[in-house]
Amino acid sequence: MARTGFCDTKPLLDLHKKVCSVCSTDPVLIICSIIVKSGVYKIKLTVLIRGDINFFFFVSTYAPVPPCVADGCVEEPVLLYPHGLQGLPSLQVLVPSLLRHEVEKALEKLDLIWDRTYAWEMFLDMMRTQTHNCLPSADLPRYFTDATRAILVDWLIQVHEIMHFQDETLYLAIHLLNCSLRLIKVTTANLQLLGMVCLFIAAKKEECLLPEVSGLCSLMDHTYTKHQLLRMERKVLSGLKFELSYSPPLHFLLLFASIARCSAMVTWMARYLLELSLLEGQCVVFLPAQLAGAALCLARQVLQEPPTPEGEAAWCLVSSIHVGSEATLLKIMHILASVAAKAQTRETRATFLKFSCPETMQVSRHPGLKNASSLLGV
Repeated sequence: MARTGFCDTKPLLDLHKKVCSVCSTDPVLIICSIIVKSGVYKIKLTVLIRGDINFFFFVSTYAPVPPCVADGCVEEPVLLYPHGLQGLPSLQVLVPSLLRHEVEKALEKLDLIWDRTYAWEMFLDMMRTQTHNCLPSADLPRYFTDATRAILVDWLIQVHEIMHFQDETLYLAIHLLNCSLRLIKVTTANLQLLGMVCLFIAAKKEECLLPEVSGLCSLMDHTYTKHQLLRMERKVLSGLKFELSYSPPLHFLLLFASIARCSAMVTWMARYLLELSLLEGQCVVFLPAQLAGAALCLARQVLQEPPTPEGEAAWCLVSSIHVGSEATLLKIMHILASVAAKAQTRETRATFLKFSCPETMQVSRHPGLKNASSLLGV
């Protein structure tokens, strides 16, 4: 430890004790900026701790790691090294421990886990398996258009509201619909039946109480019989090979919002923007975490809430979880901004009306959404 100078009235802080006390108690927040290079990640982290002491680090990989998505994102493994400071080995685990602590706390707070013991492993599994939840192409089969698909999704959102299903049920249903359209042969006459069956399958996986098959048929004005519905269900499950696992973007959104200490208004705005992405066929090629991150970024830009040091530091921590390139993030934000600006005047207005009630803080009617595109320079 350095000696106190002649002009100092107090002894200098012991950096060793300072770091140990930080690592042994609640983790601190960080401010970070990421520089990506081929095969190697470099990251500059400013750790905010008491006493206004800043530490800087860089992160590099063991070796070039194969990209996990098309835009070259490298997931793991990484090593954290102190840069410019000697004798502080505990700093090597400070940032990973902080991120793990915040993720575990957020998952527990959101009731997404039953046992915190395996919370971090569950999060890593979510990040890995989400690569199977996006489609390689946004192209639809012959005779189907994006407009037709949007009308069907809008109708499913209305049925979902009538049935009072969980939000996870809706996201799983749309995911099953997107996959089924590309895996099984369906005529335009049976498109509504396919959508209802996907919602029914999702409800079987996510809900405790299920509707009667006859009730589902009545919602379709008895256009289809019970036998046709159950036959389509078998066809869909066979085409999907009973693969119903899905990490919905809503879970990533709620997780990111909790870690970033977002306000209720920002969270509801992001949820609204995220649900609008269900109507857009071009969004099926993006990862759930990418959709969630873009919705949250756009919500913050639209609302322009006054920043706080704690909030900005927490937001930088969340930004370090983002998977993919900045170009991908901006592309999704552009799509969501354009959709949100026209949502009130479109025929598919179920989501707009859903988020215009007091329970959702009327975020869909926020005047900032009309200028969302200009915020991004669209």
